[in-house]
Amino acid sequence: MKLMLGGSPCTHWSIARTKNRETEASGIGWELFLNYRIARDKYKPDFFLYENNKSMSPAIRAQITTELGVEHVLINSALVSAQNRQRLYWAGKRNPDGTYSQVDVEQPADRGILLRDILESGVCWREKSYTLKANYTNAGAVNGVCGQHFPAPMAAEPVRIGTIESDAKNADFDSQQYRVYSPDGKSVTLCGQSGGMGAKTGLYAVPYSGGFLLKNAIEPKEKTYPIYAVKDGQITIKGKQYPIKLMDGFYIIRKLTVTECRRLQTVPEDYIFTVSDTQAYKMLGNGWTVDVIAHIMSHFDGLTAEPVEVLSMYDGMSCGHIALDKLGAQITTYYATEIDKYAIQTTQHNFPNTVQLGDAFQVRADNWALPTAR
Repeated sequence: MKLMLGGSPCTHWSIARTKNRETEASGIGWELFLNYRIARDKYKPDFFLYENNKSMSPAIRAQITTELGVEHVLINSALVSAQNRQRLYWAGKRNPDGTYSQVDVEQPADRGILLRDILESGVCWREKSYTLKANYTNAGAVNGVCGQHFPAPMAAEPVRIGTIESDAKNADFDSQQYRVYSPDGKSVTLCGQSGGMGAKTGLYAVPYSGGFLLKNAIEPKEKTYPIYAVKDGQITIKGKQYPIKLMDGFYIIRKLTVTECRRLQTVPEDYIFTVSDTQAYKMLGNGWTVDVIAHIMSHFDGLTAEPVEVLSMYDGMSCGHIALDKLGAQITTYYATEIDKYAIQTTQHNFPNTVQLGDAFQVRADNWALPTAR
């Protein structure tokens, strides 16, 4: 069986783009899509799957449907994960005459996974996270509590103001290393300096069934971490108040960890990122919710009954490969077009037999074909 997957970069079509957003079937965004359609026409897969952002204009959405010959289905990743992520999927099956017919895909069952279920520590004020985006590494506390501009998934680490029992020789000495946090009249800041029990990371309180557990789980990297006060359902950040569903108290508002973001995208825990957190966030934000892809491909008749050759356009971190592995498909060769060196590095670490093809625009050459077919 031949299978083709892909989702061309949506940057030029997304409603989040404030300048020069493309709303017609022309421009660089459209050319990136055409690479997929051209490759499909030349590769002639038995099944194909194309994905893109829901916020594209109606004109572009309609033209994609015309080009691919099948209708889309809208699926929110919130059904299978803790993340609100609405995406459009076009899935087709090749007919004997070379045309493609619709693969009917019903909505996946709601697993009831909430944001709190995927956190390594801390609490949250939303049942589902905002959509994880490629530039997530730049998000701050305001992005987590205000849904107006670049909303981003965040978690809160409750902080108890006071001290803990000390085994220091001078028990009357309130050492920095045994201080949970102490108020300074305006705010409290976690500082990553000095040594001692908790001085390098700071001590903070994480709720569990028996009360609060002190942990050292935040890696400071020479940074300071502001603590925000919540009172009467309002959190104050930089002098401005925002509504938030947290109990009164003091909190660190933090980005989700790479592990937590991995869980948002239903990527297995054993998938390894060999790059910085910044690059891992970018890949996960650009990637697919794996279990949505697996759900759609489970409707491809015979997928697990015979060996599968795959062409993945704009492959990224190979979420398609992960989904196929989850389904138990037998992959003979997995071809990938990708130009991001960090994505390629990560893919090759996890799937060393992947055949990297390079830039997707190569499919426009008159003599283009996959290496085995040349």
